[in-house]
This record gives sequence, C-alpha cells and structure tokens, in this order.
Amino acid sequence: MTSEFEEHPSDGLAGMVIGVPAARRSVETARLIQRWGGTPLVGPAVEEVEVEDPGPVVDATRAVLDAPAAWSVHLTGVGTKRWFNIAQDHGLLDPLLAVLGRTRVVARGQKASSALRSYGLTAEWVPEGETSKEIAAWMDDKVARGDVVAVQRHGEPVAGLTGPLEKAGARVIELATYRWEIPADREPAHRLIRELAAGRVHALVVTSAPQIRKLFEIAGDIGMEEPLQQALQSRVFLASVGSVASVALEERGLTPGLVAKPPRMGALVRSLAGAREQVLDKAGAGLNGAV
Repeated sequence: MTSEFEEHPSDGLAGMVIGVPAARRSVETARLIQRWGGTPLVGPAVEEVEVEDPGPVVDATRAVLDAPAAWSVHLTGVGTKRWFNIAQDHGLLDPLLAVLGRTRVVARGQKASSALRSYGLTAEWVPEGETSKEIAAWMDDKVARGDVVAVQRHGEPVAGLTGPLEKAGARVIELATYRWEIPADREPAHRLIRELAAGRVHALVVTSAPQIRKLFEIAGDIGMEEPLQQALQSRVFLASVGSVASVALEERGLTPGLVAKPPRMGALVRSLAGAREQVLDKAGAGLNGAV
C-alpha cells in the first residue's frame, strides 16, 4: 500500500518557500515538500502534550463502564490509542472493549477508525468531511434522552459536538488524553512569523485549527499579529488539509486557496504543487525571495 508520503514527485513547488506551523509529522511533511521541489520552513506553533495525571481519564473510563455507555465517539486516532493504553495500565481495557463492542461507535476520520480497528472495534459511521459538526448533525435524531455518550476528544473542548448532544438529553462523558500547547522553544515559530510578514514565504500549509490560533497567539506576544494577518490576507497562499483546519482561518477572516480532498497531507502538498500558478499569482512580483 502506498502511503501519503510516497508520492510521485515533480518540480511543482520549485523555487517556493512553504511554511509549516505543525509539530507532529513536521519532518515527514518537510521531506514531502522537498520531494515536490519546495523549500520547507518549519516553525511549530502547537504541540500535543500528554496529560500528566491519568486520574481523570481513569475516572471517566469507569463512568463509561458503570453507565454503561450507549455511544462512543472517537475524534482522533492518537487520542483513542492513548485512552486504551491508560485503560490497560489500570486493568480496565478488557471490560472497556467489551462495553464499546456493544455501543454505537462513531469515528471522526480514517485515523480514528484505523485505531479502533486495531482493537477489534468497527466504526458504524465516519463523516465524509471528518468534522465534529457532521457527527453532531448525524447523531441528532439518533441519540435518545438519557443515553450516555463517551467522547474521546482532541486537545480542547468541542462545544459544537457536546452541546447538541447534551441539548438532546444525552449525558456526555469526555475523555481527554492530551492538550495543545505552544512549544517551549518558540524561536522557530518566531522565525516563521517574521518570514511570512517580510514576504519571503509563498504558501502556508495548515493541518489543524490550533496551529493558526496558536501562531497568532505567538505573533501577538512579539508584536507581529497585525503584520502576520496582513501577510496571510494579501500575499501568502493558504493551503488547508481539510474543513476542520479551515475553521481557524475563517475565524481570522482568511480564505484558504485550496482545501485538500481527501484531507491528508499527501493530497495537500500534491494539490499545492498543482496550484503553482495561483500560488505565484497571490505572492506577486513583490516576493522578497527565499530565506
């Protein structure tokens, strides 16, 4: 099977500097950009930090078992695996899998679905756009009042999912195995922000909403929020991995030049290489050159 990082390279990104605000898989992303002829500029704005105290996850797991849950919603593959690892460390994995095997299981995307399959569980439904909003809409007329819904969430609360479920009368049990934080070493992000503002980056690839939110938070700390906003609005081509990542751009009044389909990094960089003319058109003749 060919992975998303085993693309057939071309020179579609030749001469271009591509900003990468991701931390996870940034090395692979940079290599993929290079294979398509581009120069990656990695400046992680956010990183996943595992919870130090597993106690709340253990307590939530016991609540899922005691209820027992009628639904189990999984938003991420890494979060699902960490939940199950914590359950195993506390002797709860076997009973948890037994309960989840009797629930209606929903996975937000293919990574979460794959993680579930590795434990013998099959998602009943996976939204095409891989968004929590789609899950909330799909479950709206299916969740019964009093149903207990386990929600394995990502690094921040998901009010757009838990709110509608609770409004429908469900009891939601959230399980968070990691949080999103700004990296301790901010210098790479500072450099990325400065190069974006200076007009030395052609495009920015966005693979999660927190990347943009944290990037602007970092920019604000060094007095660069407005220059960053202007650069992304006027001359930097914005490429988003999917509709979830696009949300944070839209919150800032920014419109992605492309949204990858399927929502995978391989498809994103391939599409970016294919959009060479659009990238150059937005960068314009005033681009100041590579870093």
